[in-house]
Amino acid sequence: MAAMQLTRTHRILIGVVVAGAVVIAAIGFAGSYAAVRELAEEKGFGKFSLVFPIGIDAGICVLLALDLLLTWIRIPFPLLRQAAWILTTATIAFNGAAAWPDPLGVGMHAVIPLLFIVAVEAARHAVGRIADITADKHMEGVRLTRWLLSPVPTFMLWRRMKLWEL
Repeated sequence: MAAMQLTRTHRILIGVVVAGAVVIAAIGFAGSYAAVRELAEEKGFGKFSLVFPIGIDAGICVLLALDLLLTWIRIPFPLLRQAAWILTTATIAFNGAAAWPDPLGVGMHAVIPLLFIVAVEAARHAVGRIADITADKHMEGVRLTRWLLSPVPTFMLWRRMKLWEL
């Protein structure tokens, strides 16, 4: 895939999107902080309740940023994204627990983290397309000459590659 030239308009749009994602993240983290801190205090976290929400939110940001970076340099590591999703789910659950039993409050606590994840996943998709990484193509195949010269061991190698790809 040929490198795409970014026009001035593209750069402006990228800036707007990044700024919007930062605003969404800041609003979400600020709103989440109070609810999760109060919940942690109720659960007996003591002084640790002051930093617990920051740790979760920082973990989400670091894992997603590292996932984007590694995807960009063509060495994706899916565990990072999955761990970030688990932390995001935990944040939503903690926030929802703080608003329980009000279903509207629970839903309101879920909206901003979901918006943030959608924005990051869209960025990851774009990075994957730019880096020409697709679900079936992020690992190089075995060369034809190896298949011809040593078919049985090559099959075993290919099988192992496919099993580790998961």
